Amino acid sequence: MKNFLNVSCAAGVLLLGSLLPPAFAGDPAISEEPATAAAERRLIDLTLGNFLTAGWNESWAKRPHPDGAPDLTLLRAQSNLLLRSLRMDYFYERPLETSGVRDVQFLNELVEYGFNRRLMLAVFGNYQWVNSRAGEDLEGASYGALARVQLIDTPHASYALNLRVAAPNHDLHETLTTTSFSLAGWHDLTPLGLKRVGLYWHVQEETFTGRHARGARQNDLTYDISLAKTWTAPTAPIGNLSTFLETYARTDLDGPRRGKSVVTLTPGLRFTLARQHVFMAGVEIPVTEPRPYEQIVRLTYILSF
Repeated sequence: MKNFLNVSCAAGVLLLGSLLPPAFAGDPAISEEPATAAAERRLIDLTLGNFLTAGWNESWAKRPHPDGAPDLTLLRAQSNLLLRSLRMDYFYERPLETSGVRDVQFLNELVEYGFNRRLMLAVFGNYQWVNSRAGEDLEGASYGALARVQLIDTPHASYALNLRVAAPNHDLHETLTTTSFSLAGWHDLTPLGLKRVGLYWHVQEETFTGRHARGARQNDLTYDISLAKTWTAPTAPIGNLSTFLETYARTDLDGPRRGKSVVTLTPGLRFTLARQHVFMAGVEIPVTEPRPYEQIVRLTYILSF
């Protein structure tokens, strides 16, 4: 455990050290809600029509939305925009009373780096603790990487493709590598009369490869639709204070529960401090039977650079 944290911290420092120097060399850092003149310049709309000709040779920039709903990252919805950030996610899962597990804790560290307005790459590492009611407690680490390609980026809509690969956590006796492919989107509903309300969604297919029991699940589909209302301006002391509700579902495409779905609701709160420090919190509650757990408390911190 100590070694994992030391390695994670060292990796984070090295990655940040390699990314931050340009900002200290005279260029202002670009935060999640940028206010610099460069960030507020008019950005060319990215569409499928100019996919091959626009964005690839433009420096990364996050589009500001001063009069509409900001395009935010949420807890469960796959992100639809390119970022330069360090993100840490933590959750505490409270299992059912009938479960053999007393509680589960999970910590994930993700470094995202947008190279231009079309392409972003990221690496992540995580650690999980499983506290059993009887028998051996388990804990262990895993890692992975993802790529994100911006398909559309306009003042009122954003679409992106995500490709993610995660290694199994062997310390938890996992044997399957997870490969996922998703389409994620965001729409500003302000033009429809819903001031500073954003609609978020994703559709994702997950494939599990590796040694597995005969007949075990190897493919599933996850999908999310979320609404977020932003109450304060990005320049406020508590910037872009937002409340949101995420509806997330997973449907098994094969295996013993083929065609069965688990649906959860996650109400949450999000805000930014000092234009760079983003905090999120939410409680995920299953709404379909049989419930896989009682609830999950989710906490997220993001440092934008």
